[in-house]
Amino acid sequence: MTQLQIDILLLLIMSFSATVLGYVAYVEYARLKHLAFVKSIITLRDDEVNDLLEEKKRQASAESSFMGKLHIIMLHAGLRFPVSLFIVMFFLFSMMVGTLFSLFLQHWSGFVLGLPFGALIFSMLLHSIILRRKKEFNRSLSIAISVLVKMMKNGIGFEQALTKSIAVSSSKMFRGIFANFFQEKNTLGEVEAFKNLNKYVNSKELLVFALAIKIGRESGGQFSNTLDKVEKTISYRKKMQEKVDVVTREGSVGSYIVVGIAIFLYFMMNSNFNGKIHAYFMESDYGRFQLLGIALWVFIGIVFNKFITRIDK
Repeated sequence: MTQLQIDILLLLIMSFSATVLGYVAYVEYARLKHLAFVKSIITLRDDEVNDLLEEKKRQASAESSFMGKLHIIMLHAGLRFPVSLFIVMFFLFSMMVGTLFSLFLQHWSGFVLGLPFGALIFSMLLHSIILRRKKEFNRSLSIAISVLVKMMKNGIGFEQALTKSIAVSSSKMFRGIFANFFQEKNTLGEVEAFKNLNKYVNSKELLVFALAIKIGRESGGQFSNTLDKVEKTISYRKKMQEKVDVVTREGSVGSYIVVGIAIFLYFMMNSNFNGKIHAYFMESDYGRFQLLGIALWVFIGIVFNKFITRIDK
């Protein structure tokens, strides 16, 4: 192995070890914090409960700030740690990518070039996590509403049917989000609790479901019939989203095939020219800049292709 490869390997090992150690420490911290919160809730007096509600209102007003928006993004991604730690992780990831670029180019300009690409990669990973959670939530919500409607038609009350339909869901994330809903429902009310669910997932299906419940409670009558229509609408949207996912996935596969062909041609031509192509691109300063420029150009092309084939659902 060359010195460059050894440096990159050591850097990756150090980063992985630090990440694992930080995650273990955070899990232990979250467990202790949750236990302290449970103890404090059990021993609350009436005036302290009012103070807690006031604190909730202050938090809602603070969500319009920059830190508040970052906190909402973190909740959408399922990240439950302080915003300051999230910002530190963002800068550390960007600096790591910049360091890798600098080690590859063996020049300080690689660090400057790698910082914005590190930030872009971090934001793309975060967006993919949010999108994956949103799809999982919508699938689970569609199944839960279907179970809810069937139970209500069999004579079970709405409250009990809603609790059971969520409890039997196979998605741990879905059950966790609605666990917050049930906690806030008893203190803030059903309407506010549904509004607060938007902090954890940005789902149009959830808004339709919440609106249907509000209309059904106000209008009276056959509540199950209203939810039955909502269930059919959300199931139809789910099927259409799956078709859209297939189409957009087909558009992205073409880009990956082109990238694979380019990599294959590189190694084939390098083999035919007795390693001269690899020697030029990897052993000369100008060649490394050229190879990195080509790789970044291909990466930007893939990102742009995803952007133009993306459909807002």
